[in-house]
Amino acid sequence: MNLKQRRRQLAAWLMPPLVWGLIRLIWKTCRIEAVLGEEHMQALRATKTPFIPCYWHQQQIFCVRYLLDQAAADPNLKLGYLISPSRDGDMATRMFSSQGVHIIRGSATRGGAQALREIYLQIRKEGLSPIVTPDGPTGPIYKTKPGVAMLAQLSKAPLLPLAYQASSVWYLRSWDRFMLPRPFSRIVIALGEPMQVDRDDAKDDFRAACERFDERLEQASAACQHHLQDKT
Repeated sequence: MNLKQRRRQLAAWLMPPLVWGLIRLIWKTCRIEAVLGEEHMQALRATKTPFIPCYWHQQQIFCVRYLLDQAAADPNLKLGYLISPSRDGDMATRMFSSQGVHIIRGSATRGGAQALREIYLQIRKEGLSPIVTPDGPTGPIYKTKPGVAMLAQLSKAPLLPLAYQASSVWYLRSWDRFMLPRPFSRIVIALGEPMQVDRDDAKDDFRAACERFDERLEQASAACQHHLQDKT
């Protein structure tokens, strides 16, 4: 094993606890001021059937926090976390497997047949609700990929749009402009109306369905921003 490989191994071992520690610090120091559209989550939980929570790749920190809180409060909600089979995905797996979330390795966004089949089986047979970032893992930013809509159509699980905004935030220099809330920020989370994807949506390779879902995610983000602005 050469020096470069050893450094990668060391980083893979050190990074998950460091990143998880930073996330927990942000969770503790920031205040969730409001959750908009929470009736959508309540309605889905009442059905006791799987759904597919989705948020933009940049907005993970507090969307994940919200979903973990929901799962902790409802034993019938079994979350899955769809993580790409990459080196970055290995790190995410180490972080979230300790949180009671079932890890699914694959990519619904890229539409790989094997990955879609695995996720479909987890939804239909195990009752998992897989968390998906519809523009991940590499973008383009704010664009839902057809594999996500295909997964919803095949599994008959509705897509649930989520978003969050912070009163003060850093944006990382990554493809997704990842949002890192500054400590002691005010946080607003929003849920949009779930979207069912039907067989007819496949006629244009799910293009229109993806555009409709983009709009719902954008509306959820805008609702968060408007709430923060109204409270200043």
